[in-house]
Amino acid sequence: MGNIFKLSAILFLVGGIAAGMLAFYNSFTKPEIEKLKAQNESEARQYVMRGLFQKESLGGLIYDEDEIEIGGKTEKFWKVREKESDQYYKAFVFLSKGQGFSGVVETMVGTDASFKINTIKVLKHTETPGLGAESQTVKYGESEPFFETWFKGKNSLKVVVEKDDSASPDKVQSITGATITTRAVCKSINKYAEAVKAKLDKPPVIYVDPENIISVEETLKKAQADSVKAAEESAQTGTEGNDGGAK
Repeated sequence: MGNIFKLSAILFLVGGIAAGMLAFYNSFTKPEIEKLKAQNESEARQYVMRGLFQKESLGGLIYDEDEIEIGGKTEKFWKVREKESDQYYKAFVFLSKGQGFSGVVETMVGTDASFKINTIKVLKHTETPGLGAESQTVKYGESEPFFETWFKGKNSLKVVVEKDDSASPDKVQSITGATITTRAVCKSINKYAEAVKAKLDKPPVIYVDPENIISVEETLKKAQADSVKAAEESAQTGTEGNDGGAK
């Protein structure tokens, strides 16, 4: 019995030391991980804007960050301006997430102001090598993954796998042997694009101080009283002017 307690104490001590060391090193590595993640995110945003803006202006685009609610979680998206003086947004960027065959597939999506897809970039997945993993494959002699090119010019709100709707003008073919992966990307783009559009179409919320609310009736009464007062002052001024002339 004594040996059991002794071994348990040793295991507890070793576990505590290991947890402490992990926490210690995590405090150093976490900022760098977050920095790298932000850098990759920034590069992906520029990547999906290529062709929609001049190459020399990509580094200076203004990304106004906003939020949408997806599945009870808050997700980010960006409204894109080319310069500060722009009154309207020229593009949108969002990171869509959908359940693939082996796990979640994360795709950065860039669209123009009408939600037509400019470019996508699959950032993260755990799909099967040779099948779903082909979504990131660049063929010999090409400069970008062939999977990404299928989405160019498609409506992000309606893009669909060809097997699901062969008559759609926004259909894309599926990766051979990986229809589930392709469908996951299409459906996630639909879902996130719809959420972004709904957020943009929603009128802005105006916050009103309840203590300073004035009813329509009160406003009309005040306007009428001001009008009567102005008329009386005008009449009085005219009378004084006539009296002065008589003298």
